[in-house]
Amino acid sequence: MKMKLKGLLIIVMTALLFFLAACSDSDEKATKEKESENTEEKSEDKAEEKDEPEDEVVEEEEESEEVSFEVNDSTAPEDQGDLNVWFEGDFQIVDHKITVKGKTNLLPESRLYVKADSEEGVIIGGNGSGVVDDNGDFELEAGIPDEFKGGLLHINLSFETGNQTDEIMNHYSDGITGSFARIYYYSYKDQVLSKAAFSKTILFDAGEQSFAIEEPEWNIPDDLGNADVWIKPTIEKFEDYVVVHIESNLVEESFVRAITTIPNYLTTGFNGTTYANPDGSMTIYIKDPEKDDRIKDLQNYEIKLEMDPSDANNGKQVTEAYGDTGEKLLGDLVVEQGEGKAINQKITITVD
Repeated sequence: MKMKLKGLLIIVMTALLFFLAACSDSDEKATKEKESENTEEKSEDKAEEKDEPEDEVVEEEEESEEVSFEVNDSTAPEDQGDLNVWFEGDFQIVDHKITVKGKTNLLPESRLYVKADSEEGVIIGGNGSGVVDDNGDFELEAGIPDEFKGGLLHINLSFETGNQTDEIMNHYSDGITGSFARIYYYSYKDQVLSKAAFSKTILFDAGEQSFAIEEPEWNIPDDLGNADVWIKPTIEKFEDYVVVHIESNLVEESFVRAITTIPNYLTTGFNGTTYANPDGSMTIYIKDPEKDDRIKDLQNYEIKLEMDPSDANNGKQVTEAYGDTGEKLLGDLVVEQGEGKAINQKITITVD
C-alpha cells in the first residue's frame, strides 16, 4: 500500500512540473509575440513618417537673395621683394584727376607716390600716395588744380626707400636695381638713397588721356661719370616749346640749366632745368621765343647748357665725380666760373 501511494505521489509531482514548464513557455511566447507586435507597430509608424511629404514636416524655406560678389584671381609676383623692382600698369587722366593702377614686385605695404608738376612750376596739391597690397596691386590718385588749363605736365610714379616703414627700409637698404632704379638725395645732404621711378611728360588738355607704364631703356656710356665731360644736344620743336634732347657722360642726377640769350633783348622765361638720367641723358623744355609776339625780327638766338658742380641743386654723387667746385673737370667744355670750374655747351639756333 505504501509503495502504491509513493508511486502515485511521484506521478502527481511529475505532472505538476510539466504543467509549470508549459505555463512558463506560454508566458515567454506571449511576451515575445507582444514585443514583436510592438516592434512591427514602431516600424510601421516610422515608415508612415518617412512616407509623409517633405513639405508637411519641414518648414518651407524663404526665397534666397542674390549676392553681389567678385572673384579675385590676382596672385603675388613670384619675385615679390626682389631688389630688381618693376612696375606695370596704366595712367588715366580724366578732367583734372590722375589715376594710376598697376602691379609691382615691391613688398606689401610699400608706399608709392604719384606727383604731377607743370613745366612752369610746382602744382599745389598735385600729389597722391598709396600702399601696395599683398598681391602686388596698387591704385593711386592725384588731383590737378582746376585753374591749370593746359601745358606740359611732368608725371612721376616713385617708391622712395627713405620714406618707408623700418622693416621695408631695411629690406631695400642695399639699393634698388634694374631699369626703374634711380638715386636721390635726402634734402641734398651727403646720404645718397635709391628709389624706383617712372616718369612721363604729356601735353595736358583737360580731357581724357591715358598712357601705359613702360620700362625705361638706358644706353649707359662706358665713360659715364668721367671728369672729361662731353655733351651731344639735338633740338626739336613741340607745340610752344623748344625741346633740347641731350646725350652725355654726366653722372646721374647732375643738375643742368639751359639759359637762352636773344640778341637785342633782355628776357626771362626762356630757360629750363633738368637732372641727368642714369645714362647721362636728359630733356629740357624751353618756351619757344619765335612764338612770343613781343620779340620782333628774330633771326637767331643762343641756348647755353651749364653744369656747375657747386650749384646747390647738385648732391654728393656729383661733387665726388667733379669736385666741390668743379676742380676735377677736364675737356673742351670746361670754363672758369667764380672760384671754380663749370661745364658750358652753347647751341646757336637759326630762325627759318
